[in-house]
Amino acid sequence: DLLAPFGIAFGDKILNGDFSIDGEQSRYASGTDIVKFPGGGYVHSFPFLDSSESGATQNILSSGMTKADSPILGLLEVGGGRIAVYGDSNCLDSSHMVTNCYWLLRKILDFTSRNIKDPVLFSDSVRQDKPLYQDDNQLPSRRTDVNFSTYSAVVGKELICRSDSRFEVWGTKGYGLQVRGRNRRLPGYPVIDLGRGWNSTVETSNLKKSNLTEKNRDNTLGNKYLGLLYKDDLQLDMPVLVASHWLIIPAIVAVSGLLLFLSFWRIRQKRRRRRKGSGSGRFVNP
Repeated sequence: DLLAPFGIAFGDKILNGDFSIDGEQSRYASGTDIVKFPGGGYVHSFPFLDSSESGATQNILSSGMTKADSPILGLLEVGGGRIAVYGDSNCLDSSHMVTNCYWLLRKILDFTSRNIKDPVLFSDSVRQDKPLYQDDNQLPSRRTDVNFSTYSAVVGKELICRSDSRFEVWGTKGYGLQVRGRNRRLPGYPVIDLGRGWNSTVETSNLKKSNLTEKNRDNTLGNKYLGLLYKDDLQLDMPVLVASHWLIIPAIVAVSGLLLFLSFWRIRQKRRRRRKGSGSGRFVNP
């Protein structure tokens, strides 16, 4: 539904294999293919195994399937905006990661946010003169006989890390510090009006931004002093927060051990003084 107005659609294949772009290699694990994409865009295809017809992905190596080129990455300029689609996310999250594709994500973000075009991703050899096309009646459709919320770990449930994440964050929200009372104002961006030829309405954005500024001024002043206390924490990445959380425990143990040692040392000093006092008293009294 999100990509259909742009003439883009994913298929229903289950692709597995390795691919390389400009010397960077990554794993494509249970990803899908692109079946519709406008002409004039850039589409990257690689040879993968399709396990959607053979059943379970565990039988890929023993099934003897042959590889076929499948499009998995597409980049497109639409009016004043830019779109990038990629058929897999396992190289970005930590649940089932084999190899990361942060290098690819960085190049995609450079294109979508700053219009920096990587010469390999935007090579003339991958430019689509004709659009990829598939009839709408052949596109994958949602199943109506399955209640997704019954199986989802997200819909209607608390957002916590479950058993497919790292063991140390099971049952937690994934970070060491609970964020309370911290509000960060999102930057204002031009609003794209889809009904007027993809033109960005800067005036509308500025008007909304000024209204929000006046409306939230009181809340900002109320949280200003609390925000100063946590200003540095807001800039930390999640791994840093988790690391700082676990460093507190050894520090507490070390301080407790030091205090316990000082207590025993003072008790021994008092006992020695008492013994010296009692010994001198014996020599004085006949």
